[in-house]
Amino acid sequence: MITRLVRTRGNPFTAVLAVVFYLSMSAGNHVTAQSCNSEVPCNESTRPTLQPITSVKDDPINTKTGFSIPDNDKLRVRVRFMAAWGHDSAQASLGLEKQGRIGYAIVELFGNINKHLSYVLEINPVTETKALAACGEEHFFFPNEPSTIGPRVNCDPDGRTRVDDYRFIAFDLVDQQGAIRQAHLNYQRGKFGVKFGRFMLPIGFHWEDAGSFTSKDATHIQRINAETNFGVDLSFTHARKGQYPSVAINFATFLGEGNRRSDYDYFYFLNPDLDTNSAVTGLLSGTFMPYQQLEFRAALKRGFTGSKVERLPNYFASKRHDSALVLSARYQPFKYVTAFGEWANYTWGPTQTSAKMLGFTTEPIEKSGYYAGVDVSAPVTDTLTVGMVVTREELSRDDSLIKFLAEQDRLRVSMGKTERSTVFRWYAQFANSVTLAFYRNLLSNPFQWVSGIDPISGPRAFTGRGSDKWGFVVRFQVP
Repeated sequence: MITRLVRTRGNPFTAVLAVVFYLSMSAGNHVTAQSCNSEVPCNESTRPTLQPITSVKDDPINTKTGFSIPDNDKLRVRVRFMAAWGHDSAQASLGLEKQGRIGYAIVELFGNINKHLSYVLEINPVTETKALAACGEEHFFFPNEPSTIGPRVNCDPDGRTRVDDYRFIAFDLVDQQGAIRQAHLNYQRGKFGVKFGRFMLPIGFHWEDAGSFTSKDATHIQRINAETNFGVDLSFTHARKGQYPSVAINFATFLGEGNRRSDYDYFYFLNPDLDTNSAVTGLLSGTFMPYQQLEFRAALKRGFTGSKVERLPNYFASKRHDSALVLSARYQPFKYVTAFGEWANYTWGPTQTSAKMLGFTTEPIEKSGYYAGVDVSAPVTDTLTVGMVVTREELSRDDSLIKFLAEQDRLRVSMGKTERSTVFRWYAQFANSVTLAFYRNLLSNPFQWVSGIDPISGPRAFTGRGSDKWGFVVRFQVP
């Protein structure tokens, strides 16, 4: 039946949909309970107690969710969807502040090849996170204008809405390789595992595990940490089901380049998945749970992004530091109350050789801050849970753009300022699969005008409507 459906259509996406339809019609009672992990997270409200680490933690391919061919774990299918409609004051200059968009529409294929080998393939056609080259506008400053980049780069009309971490249109957080979000082969033998391909880096909490729904309400630290990359991840897990303490350790080497956009290394607006630096980046991370209600995480990343191109010297296409230290903690004192938080320090900015070539100071940029939050929920019926999540974040505004402008005494910019946000989220979750939510993000950005949000000249220079955001969210997962 599947072969006949596939052969009758030339479009591969049609073939995939045909397979999904056939499996959904034939799976019947083979669907089992939902499982949560860092790559396929659940809301905190769907997980009344923290789950112990097992030998397959953070690895969805060993779970029993998804449609399956009867008596066969070689292929399972899962669908995850998120859409939102909301208001973003940072897009008000052209009247684009109210938008409704699909955040992600992920089809995940996963399964076991044999006793030790398994795979994951996530396909998401919604790819709007990449910054684009802006065409510019009178009275406004856009750091992503091609005139500041170097060689000839064509501008894009949508570049004025896709500038940086402060002016963006996407509701998703993750940069992808085209439509491929994740695709990796896994080898697991007892406590030891190896992952190869493109995968989510184990840095901090997944934003959906820490109460956030979209990029508009996620903390800036969560958005920076939401990085997928191509490489190898070695893992060791020491845990027994239902017993504590439990420990998981990961060591990954990968291409890097994940934070090029966050630190304004546009690098001629090439695809963000391309490796522009010959050295790989390293990551060491670990999770420790002394008992079921308490979890600690730590991640240490060391690497670089970009490259020093001597024939085309340009600040926005240079070699940058890309290192990080992230510490995370989560505590669940009661069944429906969870407190969580993260502290992060990012080392960014041009490397010494790039800074000297471009005429800037050689000290790297230290960008540090924290966020803390609480998730309180209550069951209304057997299938309905309602709750509220509140987070507070304070993070240094220092980055390569602020250094670039401050050292030239331009646009009233100085180092050492702080961005702050307080976010309120209310949600209702039905049958552990469908979530309706509303968020309100009160955001204070000390230098909005350097992201094309406020004008820098004219009667309204350096003033605007702020960067506050609110919106409605629909999210579901099947099964």
